[in-house]
Parts: sequence; C-alpha cells; structure tokens
Amino acid sequence: MQRPGAGAFFAAGILGRMPISMIGLGTVILIAQESGSYGLAGAVSGVAVVAGALTGPIQGRLVDRFGQRLLLLVGSVVCTVALFALLLAVRADAPVWLLYLVSFVAGGTRPQVGSFVRARWTHLLGRGRALQTAFALEAVGDEVVFIIGPVLVTALATQVSPYVALIVAGVLGLVGTLWLAALRASDPPGRGAANGEERAPLPWLSLLLLSIIGLGLGATLGSAEVVTVAFTDELGKPGMSGVVLAVWALGSMLAGLWYGSVHWRAPVERRLLLGTIALAITLAPLPWVDSILLVGVVLFGAGLTIAPTMVAVTACVEEWVPPERLTEAITWTVTGLLLGVAPGNAVAGHAVDRYGSSDAYWVPVIVGITCALVASAAVAFARPKVRFAHN
Repeated sequence: MQRPGAGAFFAAGILGRMPISMIGLGTVILIAQESGSYGLAGAVSGVAVVAGALTGPIQGRLVDRFGQRLLLLVGSVVCTVALFALLLAVRADAPVWLLYLVSFVAGGTRPQVGSFVRARWTHLLGRGRALQTAFALEAVGDEVVFIIGPVLVTALATQVSPYVALIVAGVLGLVGTLWLAALRASDPPGRGAANGEERAPLPWLSLLLLSIIGLGLGATLGSAEVVTVAFTDELGKPGMSGVVLAVWALGSMLAGLWYGSVHWRAPVERRLLLGTIALAITLAPLPWVDSILLVGVVLFGAGLTIAPTMVAVTACVEEWVPPERLTEAITWTVTGLLLGVAPGNAVAGHAVDRYGSSDAYWVPVIVGITCALVASAAVAFARPKVRFAHN
C-alpha cells in the first residue's frame, strides 16, 4: 500500500467488486417480491452468474492484449445500463425472456475487477514477498465485499426499496470501475498482440485443476451458507444465520491479514496443498455439531483456511503462466470461484429438504475433501516445469 497509486486502485477495486455480493441477492429479493416466484428470481439471477463465467476468460484475454482501460469503460457503462433496463423490465412486468436477456447482458459485461486488480499488483510489484502480501490483502478485500454487500443490499431492500438497493449496487460498481479505469499509471500494458509474435501457451491442465479448486471453494461457500441458514431456522433462531456467517467471514479476513504478514519460505504448491487439507479437516465436524455456538466456532476455524487457500491459488497462477497471459489465467480461477457458489447453493438446498440441515452439512465437507484431492493431483502431476518471473 506504500507504493504510489496502490491505495487508489485497491480502493477502486473494492467499490468495483461490490455488485458481485449485492446484485444477485438484490435481484432475488426484487423479482420474488414483484412476481411471487423464487424460482424465477433465482433463475434470472443465475443467468447473470453464468454469463459472467462465460465472458470472464474472454475479458481476461482482451485485457492482456490491449490493457484494462477500454474494457473497464465500455463494460461498466453497458453493465449499468443493462441493470437499469432489468429494473424497468421488472417494473413493467415484461416477458420472462426479456428479463433473462438483460440479466445475461448485465452479468456478461460486468468487468472482472478482482482479476484486473490482482494483475495490477503483479505489474507493480513483480514476484516476491510483497506480491504475496498484496494477494493476501486482495483476499481480505474480497471478504470485506462479501460482508458489507449482502448486509447493505438487504437493509436497503427491506427498509427502503429493492429498486433502490439495486440502483445503489449499480452506482457503486460504476464509480469503482470508472475510477479504476482512470488510474492509467498502474494499468499493465497490453502485450502479445502489438509485435505480432506468437503468444506463449497456457499450461491448460494446471490451470484447469486450479480453476476446479476455485470452483470447489465457491461451492463450499455457497453450500455452507444455505445449510447454516436452514440450521439456525430449525433451531428457532433464523436471525442468527447472519451472525454466524459474519463470524466465518471474519475468520477468513483475519487469516488473510496474518498470511500477508508472514515471510513464506515454503513453495506455493505446498501452501496450496496444506490450505485445502486444512479446509477439509476444519469442515469435518459440521455434521455432528448441535448448537449455533458450535457451528460458529467450527465455521470460524474453517474461515481461517479460506483466504490463505485463495491466495495460494492465485500465487500458483502467477508462477505457472507466462506474464502476457496473466490476467486471462487469473480470470479463469476467479470465474471458477464465482461459478461454484450457485451449484453449491442448489445442492445444499436439496440436501436440506431431503435430509435436514445437520446431514446437509456433508455437502461442504465432501466438497472440501474434493478440493484437497484435486490440489494433490495439481501438485503431483500438473506443476509446470517452467516458472515465470513477472517484473
């Protein structure tokens, strides 16, 4: 944060990411209120997530070739216009296909701010301890977004209006991305297209396994969230779900701050493997706990592993891929993380309906074990022989 310009693009990145944690929930609240259908609300919200997953890597490739500024400017404006069009369509009781269309456009054009900011850190700092600290700081920033965003959008939606809640989310995202676009000094220059040279290939197997780990982390977050809401509701204290989930996020935030302060000597692959194993172990007690207090304690412990594992995934990408394709590669893993939340929600919801909340906690436990197995495969079989120094 002491580097010139670092504080500005970190703050802009926080604002630019706020819609990630606000628009999906706000859309569900709005459409459920206006139509009475949670199924339709979830489907419209899910379309935006799928669109973002499809276009995220394309955005990353374009940014690596041409720089961030143009995509940030165009994407933020189109995304905001599409979001406001969605509000008008809901208000006018428009056909369902139109809701899907504008939701797809809004999700697909939303700039992948988290990936862009991480690429700026690499451009500014190169490899080394300072970059690992920056990645840990970004993981903390992600937790801040996911703590503040849902609380803010829910408060505005219930106390003022769902329309106001989504307008605020859109404006925050627009301000953050336009601010980031204005910070041209930290924008990594486009590489790989100007000189006509053939671009270096990506280590696709390695990147696939890292993206699957990201997918698993997203599914863990999504499934544990749904089951925790159901668990507190079954115990007659539904209002405690937000407190428990905030404690979980707090654990991840504290771990991110600690992780960034340590001078790590262990290779990034070992940290990745240990992080996923620790995640699986700390999640394991969940199916047997029988009180909200114990759930909070277990989730706090699991939260301590989330941010370090996310940082390790990004650090592996930073070392394993050629510098001119870094943003594209980071976008793949971030897309995996975001894309994993929706199926995690869905599978956990079905498990709650069929087996009850306690047994449904097996969903995040199994996902956590799977992440550890995939990390083991990535470390054992998919480590690229060539390492890259990003200067």
